[in-house]
Amino acid sequence: MRHPEPLPTHLEAAPFTVAQADESGVSRDRLRARDLANPFRGVRVPRALLENADPDAQFAILCDAYQARMPRGWFFSGPTAARILGVPLPGRLEQLVVHVTAPTAFAPRGRFVVGHTAQNAETTLLFDRPVRVAAELWCELARFLTVDELIAAGDRMLSDKPVMLTTRRHLERALAAHGAGRGVRTLREALPQLRENVWSPRETWARLVIVRAGLPEPARNERIHGPDGKLIAIGDLVYRRWKVLVEYEGERWHRHRWSGIDVDRYNRLVLAGWTVIRVRRHHTAADVERMTREALLLKGWRP
Repeated sequence: MRHPEPLPTHLEAAPFTVAQADESGVSRDRLRARDLANPFRGVRVPRALLENADPDAQFAILCDAYQARMPRGWFFSGPTAARILGVPLPGRLEQLVVHVTAPTAFAPRGRFVVGHTAQNAETTLLFDRPVRVAAELWCELARFLTVDELIAAGDRMLSDKPVMLTTRRHLERALAAHGAGRGVRTLREALPQLRENVWSPRETWARLVIVRAGLPEPARNERIHGPDGKLIAIGDLVYRRWKVLVEYEGERWHRHRWSGIDVDRYNRLVLAGWTVIRVRRHHTAADVERMTREALLLKGWRP
């Protein structure tokens, strides 16, 4: 079996349009070779790029491929814009498709495209990709997410780690402009429960469990110093009055034993009088509620 002739070097590393191939002298027969994928009309992607990429990289390649042919004024929206912005989504929405919105009467169509239309939507460029602004995007996500998932998304948008995407005032204005649109009840339920300075969706989950159990609401990601004034830790969920700290331990604790730094940090917290509740993925909501309640009661809190 004959192997296709090599592509020009600059076409091997990224998606490209048929027009770009024409300019580089690539024949139309070569563009029909099996080593090239055709996810969108007028666009080709070297299959080796997709086959050697992890899911996140495949998603980025698909966005690049569609953007190569995206008309002016169109933009990424919905779950696609959320992934570009780094907003947490449930696994069911991390599909290899692109959500695209057009300011026209007809929604975009295609094999890997979920099309939408919108008039007067506000957009911005992030990582050189046109996306809906975060506040409007949060309202749009209500059609895809549950209340708690929408709270986690909003918490991320209000967090300054790694960068704040919007403000509470912008979210309020976007919700007012959303009117009676799809998901408005979910939005109205979620908005008062959003909090700033939340660094992960699991922190959101633990906070909601604690508060809904009738326990005091903890502070979020506060700095904890020892008696000598030196920083010991930045705690996930902090009860400074009672010196109780609720920490959600991510996947790295599942893959590795605690490092020496983690052990020293934990020991310094205990010696400074803190009770540390360590929450892991196997813990249920009932576990988190029980452990937090018991720790608070032992440290003097009374309902």
